[in-house]
Amino acid sequence: MDLYIAVDVGATYTRVGIGSKTKLLDKVVLRTPRSGDENTIAEAIIHTVRKHYGKYLDEVRTVGVASIGPLDIRRGRVVGASNAPIREFELLHPLKERLGKPVYVLNDAVAGVYGEKYYGAGRGYSNIVYITISTGVGGGVIVDDHLLIGKQGNAHEIGHIVVKYDSDVKCGCGGVGHWEAYAGGANIPRLAKLLAEKHGLLDSPVYTGAVNGEITAREVFEYYRRGDKLARITVNEVISACIAGFASVINSYDPEIITIGGSVFLNNQDVLLAPIVRGVEEQIITGKPVIKPTPLGGDVVLYGALALAVNPPPHLVDLQGS
Repeated sequence: MDLYIAVDVGATYTRVGIGSKTKLLDKVVLRTPRSGDENTIAEAIIHTVRKHYGKYLDEVRTVGVASIGPLDIRRGRVVGASNAPIREFELLHPLKERLGKPVYVLNDAVAGVYGEKYYGAGRGYSNIVYITISTGVGGGVIVDDHLLIGKQGNAHEIGHIVVKYDSDVKCGCGGVGHWEAYAGGANIPRLAKLLAEKHGLLDSPVYTGAVNGEITAREVFEYYRRGDKLARITVNEVISACIAGFASVINSYDPEIITIGGSVFLNNQDVLLAPIVRGVEEQIITGKPVIKPTPLGGDVVLYGALALAVNPPPHLVDLQGS
């Protein structure tokens, strides 16, 4: 049986799996290395593949890698990741050389939409968007059955759509007013701190936690559900930014369906989904698409990496070699 290695390199966790043409068969999860050089992450992937799937390597045809970006797509290299301590690292060449298999590398969210097309809610559609709201915000786009990649592999960096042009909320990339600055999990505690100072809510436990670096996006949403005023102001800003971002994506790409993943969204669908779906109606000029959570859950990007390994886009084959 032909087998395929799938890898999802995230800012916090890396998932490595093995699958057939039709489904994932197994996966392991490891912490993405927090320190090291440009080859450290690739070495961790190689070690994991050999440890868990080494006995199957003769049957492995291809390796698909979905990674945080931005990318240098021709080199299969991450350049300036805004949410990872190792900001630049190699993937394509060390994996190809050490595993002895064809390797293809895409941005994680682009791989996510590819996974939806082959294994998820995108089956049967020609115009699909996948949006991830996680540590950062990203997207993948298929228009008329064509996967958008871009000159450097970064056609999809929707997290850096400017949702507030006069904002003083700074993104991890250095820009201001970006969607990711408001809705990315790494930035939500910082947003809460700024809003506390703006509204004089310095007695909120959310503010205290943010100042001390002791609160997470998950906890901000928990305080929201308890009725904390600062948490509610913060989450409402997150929702407003998401409405602006989703509307911009819909107006730009005219999708039939948008699927949503990422830990911030998937863990807080009860808070985020309905207001986003309602809110975009007043901001779009084209027909409203279906908007729904990904049915692939936390494995959507790993399924995208599998789809990449099984059906590498011809343009990517031209860029990265066979």
